[in-house]
Amino acid sequence: MAFDYGSIDLGLKNPFKTEGLVTSVRGVVQSLFGIYLLVAGAGAVKPDAITGWVLAIFGLLLLAGGIKVLSGGIMAMLRYFVGRNHPTSLARNFSKSERSTAQEESRYVAYNDQALEEMLMGRKNSTFIEPKGLLARIAHTVFPKLLFMPYPIRNMAQRLLGAWVRTLTAMVAFGFAAFVSLAGFAGDAGVLAFPVYTVLLTLYIMHVWKSAGQAISRGAEQSIDSMGSGDLVKTIAFALLLPVVVGLVVGWWMNAANLTAAAIEQQFAALPNFHAGWYLLSIFVGAIVCTLVTVVLLKKRLADANPVSEVSELRENWQESVHPKEIFINLDNLVMANRRYREVPNRVYRELDPNLQEQVDGKGAFSGEMIQEVQPRVKPMGLGALFEKSRLVSLLLGNSLFIVGVLFTFFLAYATVDVVKLLDSMNYRLSENTPYADLMALAGVAMTAIHFLLIGYVLRAFARLAANIAHLFYAEIQFESMLIYFKCEGTFTESKISTGAGIHDSTRSENTLVRSSITPWVIVSRIVSTTFAATGMKNLEHPRHILEMHKSDDEMASIRNDVIDFLKDRESIASITSNRDLGNASQIHQLNEQTRAIPASQEKLQQNKPQASDEEAAGYLRQQEELDSNDETEKER
Repeated sequence: MAFDYGSIDLGLKNPFKTEGLVTSVRGVVQSLFGIYLLVAGAGAVKPDAITGWVLAIFGLLLLAGGIKVLSGGIMAMLRYFVGRNHPTSLARNFSKSERSTAQEESRYVAYNDQALEEMLMGRKNSTFIEPKGLLARIAHTVFPKLLFMPYPIRNMAQRLLGAWVRTLTAMVAFGFAAFVSLAGFAGDAGVLAFPVYTVLLTLYIMHVWKSAGQAISRGAEQSIDSMGSGDLVKTIAFALLLPVVVGLVVGWWMNAANLTAAAIEQQFAALPNFHAGWYLLSIFVGAIVCTLVTVVLLKKRLADANPVSEVSELRENWQESVHPKEIFINLDNLVMANRRYREVPNRVYRELDPNLQEQVDGKGAFSGEMIQEVQPRVKPMGLGALFEKSRLVSLLLGNSLFIVGVLFTFFLAYATVDVVKLLDSMNYRLSENTPYADLMALAGVAMTAIHFLLIGYVLRAFARLAANIAHLFYAEIQFESMLIYFKCEGTFTESKISTGAGIHDSTRSENTLVRSSITPWVIVSRIVSTTFAATGMKNLEHPRHILEMHKSDDEMASIRNDVIDFLKDRESIASITSNRDLGNASQIHQLNEQTRAIPASQEKLQQNKPQASDEEAAGYLRQQEELDSNDETEKER
């Protein structure tokens, strides 16, 4: 994932500062050995070219390895870049703010949205996989809580137990083969082949313990190693069939070279001693020490395991006057957004895509679901002082053994000089005419070089085992977050409601009211997840697995209250909220009052109209009477 800068710190600190410091010291020491050999080789190349070139080659190898170790240690101590998108999501993140990094991150996720839904609905944790194979089941029987550990820790414990089983099996088979060979059941060839078999057994056990110290890999973080009876069968077959094969080869060599058992035994006796017993004893001591430290660390880590798989659940039915889409909009944009951690957008594992199925007569059905995770926050593990000390002991032990191994590599450089010089004096030719004294001298210096090589090999094997065990427990980081699943189904009907519809009202509000029957199903779980960090560019791009699922009744109640408050506080009737609209409505109201006043005055005039007509009629009669009297007076005259 790309580094996304944000000014709000997520609180995740560098867990590798101590490890980086110790590793840097080891790199400096190894580099000094390499520089010394380079300087010594440069000074000796003119008087003695063989010595100069051999020392220069070893010095260059040590210096290159030391610089690599030193740079890794310094890198581990530098600033730990944690972006806004860290750590890795549980499943594919469909959040709009993470579209640029979701595609790259999807290669490292441990689950998908369907798996998360099954875990929440079924109250189960699919992280805990059943061990596969006989040896894996033995490991989980010895440590029952090992099932609840992250995959790298489970694989480490299984490899460590597998190394012990292979070692003990090989030793038992070796004892059986020794009895068969030394008792004479395999003939003279079996007796002569026994030293060869001892050497091969020692080399095999060295390889077993070197393989047990594998570092963390992405494969180990996403799956559990299968350790079945087949591995045990291979070990037994190797240990039992090897003496037979070696015996046949020795017998064929005796017949081809026409040698007797006494002659071969005399030649073997003249060779330098391999000291297989000391190697085996050293391997057992190193294995016991590393195992004890690992058991202490593993025991403290197992004691912290709490494989709870519980959730808080809400299933109700609400009858509310709300459009179904508003429920989902409020849930996504308000309820969930208000639960962000340090303003980091929630991780969307299933997008909220409401489905409305409208039917006739304003009826219909709706459904929708989503899965979101609140941004994980770092959860301190706090495994105690003994755990911290044991982890530091494992780290110091591993790096100390590395330094001792470098010291034996330093000795190997000078032993190699002796071998090359002796071969040069013999013109690099070995034949039947080579003097016996020269062959024995060559065998002596060669065996010295081989011992230095094998001692360094054993030291590096256990150094790698101890250092990787310490790194494994330094690298684990736990997070705590809320995982929320929301599913809502229901039906809705539409009806109309009007207000302000009086006879004299001119301002009126007509609304379409949606009555919904809502059946939500909400599941909330406070999860504890873990990942294993690294150094460099991809420090947290590793799978994150769920270890614990706890109830969160308080969070569930808070979500319910937020949704209910939204439903109860809604307005179903449109009203005027603008001051200008209120002023306009007031003017219209005044105009309506004036308009209603005109018909009232006309009615009053109509009521007064008959009285006025009578008065006018009386006046008219009086005028006629006066006119008639005037006419009669004129006629009399």
